[in-house]
Amino acid sequence: MLRRFLAPKISLLHATRGRPEQALEAREKWIRAAAKPRRIEHIFAADCDDEATQKAIKSLPHRVVPEKGGGCVAAWNLAAQASTGDVLVQLSDDWTPVPGWDEEFVRRLRDVRQPGILRPSDGHRRDDLLCMAILTRPRLKQQQGEFLHSGYLGIYSDDEFSFRAYQDGVVIDARDLVLTHDHPNYNAAVEMDETYLAQNSTERDKTGRKIFLKRNPRAKGHWLHEGRWERFFVPLPPGESWQTKPPKPAPSVTSDS
Repeated sequence: MLRRFLAPKISLLHATRGRPEQALEAREKWIRAAAKPRRIEHIFAADCDDEATQKAIKSLPHRVVPEKGGGCVAAWNLAAQASTGDVLVQLSDDWTPVPGWDEEFVRRLRDVRQPGILRPSDGHRRDDLLCMAILTRPRLKQQQGEFLHSGYLGIYSDDEFSFRAYQDGVVIDARDLVLTHDHPNYNAAVEMDETYLAQNSTERDKTGRKIFLKRNPRAKGHWLHEGRWERFFVPLPPGESWQTKPPKPAPSVTSDS
């Protein structure tokens, strides 16, 4: 009964690799900016072969160690499995929150007992890709099953998360809420380090895209658009299902007259 009178608990799922100082700074920044820091559960997920990070976080109470080679998706998934919060937030080292972000997330989600995904802005993108996974536990448990699909190493996992969220009608628009993403693509002062390079390599891009299209055959024209890198969600016509293959075009009719 006591839980009914407490603010919802929020789990920060923090995947990191090779940046122990930035990772600890990000953790401190998010907890310090929270309106109710005692209701924040921060879980680090650092690879077993990342000795510098493991040493830096060894005194912290909440941490998980994914197996080598799983990438950031495995790290976020393992942190999600260990979490107990009503709201789950995907975190990495290069995000900066707004003051009172925790109360704002809960307010925007409206009812954390129902499936819901928040759509804030990263201050840069103008398309429909969800820049950070912020979701209720019912969305995870009742609809997704996994935080991110475990077939991905990183890239395109956010495409599937976003595309299916729009299909299911659980996206809550909060684009006026800007969470700063200090990524080298947007901030020249940020170094394109080994972690960024590995996550965004051409090989991982090709592999991720192949997995995404195999699992989401209707993405072309409804999420991925020829000649454009932006992601835009286009609903299906009435009566069609996302679970079926796109209808084949009718054969052209030629006249002998």
